[in-house]
Amino acid sequence: MTLVDQDDYCQRLVHSSPLHDMAFICCDLATDRFSLPHETDYIIHLAAMPHVDYSYHHPGEVFRNNTLSTQAILQYASDHHIPVVLASSVEVYGGEMGRVYHESDDYAPVSPYSASKVACETLALSYAQCYQLPVKIFRLTNLYGPWQLPDRIIPRNFGRIMDGLPLDIQGSAVRDFLYVDDALRAIEQIMLKGQDQHIYNISTGQGTTMQEIGDHLQQLHTSNGTAEIREQEPTQSRGSSLVVHSGKLRSETGWFPQTTLEQGLEQTFRWYQEHPEWVRQFNREYHTTREARSFIIDMARYAVPTI
Repeated sequence: MTLVDQDDYCQRLVHSSPLHDMAFICCDLATDRFSLPHETDYIIHLAAMPHVDYSYHHPGEVFRNNTLSTQAILQYASDHHIPVVLASSVEVYGGEMGRVYHESDDYAPVSPYSASKVACETLALSYAQCYQLPVKIFRLTNLYGPWQLPDRIIPRNFGRIMDGLPLDIQGSAVRDFLYVDDALRAIEQIMLKGQDQHIYNISTGQGTTMQEIGDHLQQLHTSNGTAEIREQEPTQSRGSSLVVHSGKLRSETGWFPQTTLEQGLEQTFRWYQEHPEWVRQFNREYHTTREARSFIIDMARYAVPTI
């Protein structure tokens, strides 16, 4: 396997992560020429600027990066006759309270990030039509697990727990949380068994409120005291509820989530406790509140002023 990325900013390669022994090609897919090993038989395209809040502050940068990198991958795959599995996001549905979304539902993006994913999906299907490129698309729900950057709600608050800070739970949104190992198994099954030009939701189908996430985290570390809970999201870039049906994936491949939310949170918390040096390199971001842009790690990554 070969990993292609523009850098190792998150320092996963220098630690003992599963990526450590992989061949690594350093390039910016949106701007650089690249070449993959001749024996490449599949491309799983996960690359993107994926942070919804970052896209709110820098929409042009996110849209340009995500669409241009996807176009470059599709062109390379078409030229070299390599099938593509494309990562998209359930954010393309927008998100309304009381709904459970299916693959056939209309696009309703509410952030520049989700709009970029709509564009990437459309572009991929156009390559399938114009150039007969084998393409499969999956839409990921909210993932969590080891190695996730601490500007997402779960790892962010694990960092705060480790440093003796109160939990910071912001917003009243409902989300569908899936443990990363379950997502990886789903991607593999789509690659092996999925149908070309089809779209698959990868999700649990169960909604969890931010308050419930806070309750689960407090149970893992009861000495942490009370949580700071604010109803209002800091930006208007998220739908109120994103719960997503994965019946198509289950019926076609036999996949189903194997890790409950309670099990996944416990395993993830244990991992963060065992890797404090990796977590604390981001303590500047998780020590602040989400009301300021400085909590977004990509602000530092791309040298963006946070004031």
